[in-house]
Amino acid sequence: MRSNTTLQPPSRAQREFAFATFGSRGLRLNVEPDEQGKHYMRIMKVASAILLIVVLALAWRLKSVTAVVTHQQQLLAERQQQIEALHRELEDKSVQEALSLQTQCSEMASKFLSSRGWKPGVGEDYRNHFNSKLKRCFVLVSSYLPKDDFVTIELYDAVEGRRYAIFNGHQICDVAITKNPKKCALDSGSIWFDGNDTRHPADFTAGFRGLLYGGGSGDENTHKTFLDHIQLFMSE
Repeated sequence: MRSNTTLQPPSRAQREFAFATFGSRGLRLNVEPDEQGKHYMRIMKVASAILLIVVLALAWRLKSVTAVVTHQQQLLAERQQQIEALHRELEDKSVQEALSLQTQCSEMASKFLSSRGWKPGVGEDYRNHFNSKLKRCFVLVSSYLPKDDFVTIELYDAVEGRRYAIFNGHQICDVAITKNPKKCALDSGSIWFDGNDTRHPADFTAGFRGLLYGGGSGDENTHKTFLDHIQLFMSE
């Protein structure tokens, strides 16, 4: 049998009894469950909105930082390209200037030798070099007498005519070949770093120095030692 009894809200006495028995929590659970759900939903919506705003702000910040970094990288790449282009231009210019100076030095060396009546012949040779460090054009003149195995080498400034070095000696000094231990005893090479060959002793001497300057003796290393030291003028 179906009851037609209508549920009535609790009376004041019933609410006071429930409050006394279960406390305020029991009253809210029995009386306001819908309000708690609605309050929780409102909190969740606010939290979700705040989280979304934070996420969007972080995404915008990340995008901005990425754009700045990308722009800086592009600027650095462009500057690096400009620097490399400038270096290539300077290198090309330096190479062109060096070639021009070497060409001028060759012409000056030819004029210098002609003014001294030097003519190429058998066993005679020369080479020139513009020393970029010393800013001078040098010409190295050599002559060789095969019959006597005797070589003369002189180093000049092609412009000023100063003599910077001279060598007189032999190429073959090995006693096992020459059978003469004294063949190269007087071999000597002198170098004046300022081109003043009137000063004695020289700034550097290989082999025999002369009786007034300590004597000494040339050997199989004198020629090579001299050539090694004049590379200072012919290689810079």
